[in-house]
Amino acid sequence: MSYSLYLCRFVGGEPAPMDETAIRDVLAALEGLEAEDGGTVDVDGDAHGLTFHHPSPGRVLVLDLDLDLVAELARRTGAVVVPDGRPAILTTEADRRHLPDNLRAEAIVVPPPALTGQAIALAVAPQPEPRRRPALPRFPYHPDPVATGSVAASDEPCVCCGQERGWVYTGPVYAADAPDTAICPYCIASGTAAERYDASFTDTVEGDVPRDVVMAVLTRTPGFTAWQSPYWLTHCGDGAAFLGPAGTKELAAYPDAVDHLRRQCATWTWPPDQVEAFLGALDKDGAPTAYLFRCRVCETYLAYADFT
Repeated sequence: MSYSLYLCRFVGGEPAPMDETAIRDVLAALEGLEAEDGGTVDVDGDAHGLTFHHPSPGRVLVLDLDLDLVAELARRTGAVVVPDGRPAILTTEADRRHLPDNLRAEAIVVPPPALTGQAIALAVAPQPEPRRRPALPRFPYHPDPVATGSVAASDEPCVCCGQERGWVYTGPVYAADAPDTAICPYCIASGTAAERYDASFTDTVEGDVPRDVVMAVLTRTPGFTAWQSPYWLTHCGDGAAFLGPAGTKELAAYPDAVDHLRRQCATWTWPPDQVEAFLGALDKDGAPTAYLFRCRVCETYLAYADFT
């Protein structure tokens, strides 16, 4: 796809000459520049108007550096940038009255200090406003499932409620016959998904806690993905809050969690040097991985680890 920008100074609706020294300086800087796809930018015209044309099979805009030079020329000459199929760009509101009738109404003003290649690029190809997604339900045992990777932004409709909620659950689903993708977190929070599919979202809950805690963790809390079947830690008679996967670097700030891991390793009857080597090899994004929790009562940090 090719793209063109027209640069011209207008007076009384007609093209007027631009500063030829500024034109020569910019054209000299353009010589030899290539776009990212290997193509070059063709420049045609004279002091009464220049066309910057980039014949490209895959790019809409000329190289950003070229746009910076176009912006420089517009600033130095008071010219108007006229992108193909987009509103003209003025450097001052006073110049609007000099534009031809077909450009005047929709023209936008970008003051000289703000007129850069990036400003031209945004005017030519405006970026869509990021979608405002609704707030997630509150999950006491999994406070930030987006940060942990268990919930992701998505425009896909939920397979359970059929609504497009802006978010989907990405963790494991434990059920004989249930979808393993595209369940929304709202259906998890309400218990609807667990009831409809006879499902849970964590394999087991470790420790002796009341049944209502167990059910809240298993059926109304987003789970998390682990190398082995994940289990939920408990402390002070309640389920702990899951904070996410962690490696040695992340655990450095949580010595109580590291001590908890040492006690876990002790049950494996490993010698001390092997335990320390294991703790030093923990990797948030690889194996072995630790899973960090915080007690909701006393705020002690806990962790367990697994590997392939």
